[in-house]
Amino acid sequence: QIIHSRVRELDPNKKKIYVLHDLAGDPEVQHLRNEGWKKFDKLVFVSHWQQQMYNAYLNVPFDAGVVLQNAIEPIAPHEKPLDKIRLMYFSTPHRGLELLYPIVDALSKDYPNIHLDVYSSFAIYGWVERDDPYVELFTKIHAHPNMTYHGSVPNERVLAALDKAHIFLYPNIWKETSCIALIEAIKSGLLCIHPNYGGLTETAANATITYDWHEDPNVHANRAFSVVKQVLDIQKQDPNFIPKFTTSDRFNLARNSINSFANSWNRLLQDLNNDGK
Repeated sequence: QIIHSRVRELDPNKKKIYVLHDLAGDPEVQHLRNEGWKKFDKLVFVSHWQQQMYNAYLNVPFDAGVVLQNAIEPIAPHEKPLDKIRLMYFSTPHRGLELLYPIVDALSKDYPNIHLDVYSSFAIYGWVERDDPYVELFTKIHAHPNMTYHGSVPNERVLAALDKAHIFLYPNIWKETSCIALIEAIKSGLLCIHPNYGGLTETAANATITYDWHEDPNVHANRAFSVVKQVLDIQKQDPNFIPKFTTSDRFNLARNSINSFANSWNRLLQDLNNDGK
């Protein structure tokens, strides 16, 4: 029995694998306290950082789990048009979209050839009502000449947009255990800029540009602005800068390939079948 995130029923006749996507502080995982983890044959974490947090806050021993990092389907190499520099944000709005808007608004005054595409809505989870605090922000993005708000769309459309995009600017303010959006952006050849926050640094695997996260949103936004401005300045002088940066060997991220992912899962299932833990 493989359970993702939400434990509702446990089958007493099957070995149980609990795949954890949530933070250690999430109410849905507090049942792991006080040796609650023993109900499962193996816990699966999506990052080493996440596993460390479960050990620190819930006293889950390292031996109770294994780290199997997220993977995505292969993305074929492709050339990107460079007449316009396209930035993308494709995550739920509470992860930093309110910082991104003023950053790109300020940049657009000096770099009129940039454009931000925003694919963001809680509708992806069926939580449309949680968009209410962000309606004004969505409206401002929609009205901005250098921005387009797309809402929530199928992943195929996001991947198609990534083929034409150049920068994933992600001033994240929400701790993530892992970040599939970041993996997709890296493997789609985007130059990715984000803070060293939560599991992002581990997900990035040195294939991105990071800056120090800060609790003050103004300081955070200024740091993100400074980094992307430097990138745009270099790109202006050398139109091949972004393509050269994103085609280096470090962008391979072999550990996030489907083959590696499948092999890791096969080993886990074989170990459990042999009563290994």
